[in-house]
Amino acid sequence: MIYPKVTAVTIMYGDRWGFLSQVVDAVMKDKHITKLVIVDNGSLIEGQIKEGVKQYGDRVVVLETGKNLGSAGGFAKGIEYAKSTECDFVFLLDDDSVPEDNFVDKFVDVLKFFTDKKVVLSASRDNVLNNKEHFYKPTLLDDTPRGTFFEVFSFKKIIYFVLLFIYKNIKVKRGPFVPIVPTEGFIYGGSFMPIEAVQKAELPDSSLFLYGDDIEYSWNVKKLGYASYLCATPRMYDVDMTFGENGSHIFGQFDKRTAPFKVYYRLRNMVRLSRKHSKQSKIVLFFNILVWVFGLFILGFIKNGPTKNYFERVTLMCKAVYAGYYPKSSLAIKTENCFNV
Repeated sequence: MIYPKVTAVTIMYGDRWGFLSQVVDAVMKDKHITKLVIVDNGSLIEGQIKEGVKQYGDRVVVLETGKNLGSAGGFAKGIEYAKSTECDFVFLLDDDSVPEDNFVDKFVDVLKFFTDKKVVLSASRDNVLNNKEHFYKPTLLDDTPRGTFFEVFSFKKIIYFVLLFIYKNIKVKRGPFVPIVPTEGFIYGGSFMPIEAVQKAELPDSSLFLYGDDIEYSWNVKKLGYASYLCATPRMYDVDMTFGENGSHIFGQFDKRTAPFKVYYRLRNMVRLSRKHSKQSKIVLFFNILVWVFGLFILGFIKNGPTKNYFERVTLMCKAVYAGYYPKSSLAIKTENCFNV
């Protein structure tokens, strides 16, 4: 029987203790968690985090940054601290991602299938739109990191993009259920990493601030020879959705409930990271981005119509793409300063 020691890392900004407190309670119930590292990323609730975790004693460490460093800077600080802890695995999670009971044991059960392979595992996020469909794939062929978010010129991508729009109106033909599926990368929210990978992997560029920095981190990990897999169990529940009510990364960007800075940074960093890591030629990548963005505009228009909010979001996305190509432009600087998070 394996009894691993696990260090968990999460960050919090703003006034989100209502979410984080649920995460802390769920994580600390697991007997394998020897340390929980919370990065207080310039939160607005001074002292509340430390008061809320007092009952757990030195099992919880709170690191204060003094200002919001974004997810890139915040997680970098937490991961660096995790390297100094005595553990076998590091579990990364967002401040609103609540894992189910006994989640470490369930990760360990999955690891039994990979005795001769270096892997990073990610928990299933059941309430995120289309997440369950990942487990009905026809193959377990390994995916290597592609280094781009904009592979438009493939039938697979086009079909998936269309299905995102008509998903609720059709019956999707499912393949057999596969409980472990390969992924091109992983995100901070719910990733279970061997400490060896954490020790060696290069952290992402802090200028990304937030969104996409976790994907770059995962690509850096995979360059070390690790594969990444999404697991049907353990499950995570997101108590706060990033993009709109159902978490759609397509239509949620046009949702009034989605903060503008989330839309801006996500698209800006998609462009910036694709330009940095993609093996496509600059011309092919440019046309991929152009087609992808205009496809997004068309789907948003069909869904929302010519509303004021729609045109405001389209303008914002155009600025984000421009800033992805010209990070030091006056337009990019002016736009970024508008989003104080």
